[in-house]
Amino acid sequence: MSRRVIDQHKLTSEEFAILAKASKDVFFFATFIKLIHPLRGKVPFDLYPYQTATLLAFLKNRFNVILKFRQAGVTELISLYCLWFAMYHPHKTVVIISIKDRVAKRVLRKIKFMYKNLPECLKTKVINGRSTDIGTASELEFSNGSIISSIPTTEEAGRSEAVSLMVIDEAAIVRWAERIWASAFPTLSTGGRAIINSTAYGVGNFFHKLFVNAVAGGNKFNPIRLHWQMHPERDQQWYQEQLQILGKRKTAQEIDGDFLTSGNTVFDLADITDIQNYIREEVKVLETRENGHLKVFEKPKRGVKYVIGADISTGRSYDYTTISVMDAEGDEKLAFKGKIPVDKTEKLIAYWGKKYNRALAAPESNDVGLAVAMGLQNGHYPNLHYHRKMLKRKGESRPDVDEIPGWYTTKKNRPVIIADLEEDIRNDTCNIKDEFFVAEAPTFIFDARGKAIALNKDSNAQDDLFEDEVYTDDAIMGKAITNYVRKQPLRKHVSRPM
Repeated sequence: MSRRVIDQHKLTSEEFAILAKASKDVFFFATFIKLIHPLRGKVPFDLYPYQTATLLAFLKNRFNVILKFRQAGVTELISLYCLWFAMYHPHKTVVIISIKDRVAKRVLRKIKFMYKNLPECLKTKVINGRSTDIGTASELEFSNGSIISSIPTTEEAGRSEAVSLMVIDEAAIVRWAERIWASAFPTLSTGGRAIINSTAYGVGNFFHKLFVNAVAGGNKFNPIRLHWQMHPERDQQWYQEQLQILGKRKTAQEIDGDFLTSGNTVFDLADITDIQNYIREEVKVLETRENGHLKVFEKPKRGVKYVIGADISTGRSYDYTTISVMDAEGDEKLAFKGKIPVDKTEKLIAYWGKKYNRALAAPESNDVGLAVAMGLQNGHYPNLHYHRKMLKRKGESRPDVDEIPGWYTTKKNRPVIIADLEEDIRNDTCNIKDEFFVAEAPTFIFDARGKAIALNKDSNAQDDLFEDEVYTDDAIMGKAITNYVRKQPLRKHVSRPM
């Protein structure tokens, strides 16, 4: 779309009337906003009643704190308000703080999309950015002196002499949220505004304390509680589907808005939320198989080296079999989670491993997994990973090396591969696209002994809220194996003489 901005002196009387009304009436302005719907493409932003009420609260109250349910459209609503506020109120500084850089850029892309699809007569000229772009990846500057900045959280985020509107998105998991608010409040107290929103992530954090105090009238914030039942496209069937996908605990947290704590999680919830939003908004599934349990994100490319790792179960107990394919850069191409027999697991790994350029196969060879690894070995799979184990034999001064087909998990290497995966996720050096992983991560915790494990999976773990529910970590372990092996130097396998 052209970046031409119509000179207001050349507007028709009808266009001028529209501009005059939109600049004063955000609800009228909203009728011109377009969104990208994941299924329907570009659509008008038709506000639901609860969104209209929330937008009205933004106008009536300087400080608003929102406890929301997942996929409530709150980010889009705030984006609309920020765009209207900046374009039609000169010399305003809007700062949007998100959990990570990728999320911050995504939020600004939403605002840019809204701006691009406005009628030309409603646009206030953007004066920064290259000739072919609107603004930069993190900032929009308008000709009226207003600026919208969308930035990742840092200790210094929000330190500005003149913040007119501050937004903290997913505040319950924003690092340094309390410090950011403390440093920004002095400038906001002289006339600025703030919108702080989040789903519920535990008790005792900045967002929890802020919301609870707001409800009790203990601070200046107007509390807004959004229930999933407010959404006209949500019904009991949808809720039951979410319950089945997420489990009781995560449903209570993300859908019901209960302030729960799941213990000391291994993965930072900010990182997991980032992955979740990335999957929902950007990941495309090219193909599904195995009744939807296997998803292909990208087809193999000639000359690229892949690793296929797996965490294996019998298919009859609580545990699941999980499979992941990654390239050498950690970009995930395929994910599977399901309950299948061991022999079928072997066939799946062999089939997809060969399809992905004879990927280096690293099925976990503990317990029943050894049958899969040996099956691949006996079937002459062309590129099988081998675990090296040092053996001290009686009467020999030097230890011998035993090679076990597949990946063998031990007490020593298990925490290593988990820590390695956590570090890669935190540093954005791997690219996970698996919804199964996202579902498991919030209940993958350090127990009282410091062991990383799924909640309630260990008999020593305690959970006062849902004692009857056992959580899984199979997608996490399958990912940890794949991610670790893909970074190891290739070595030639030497068979022991018989």
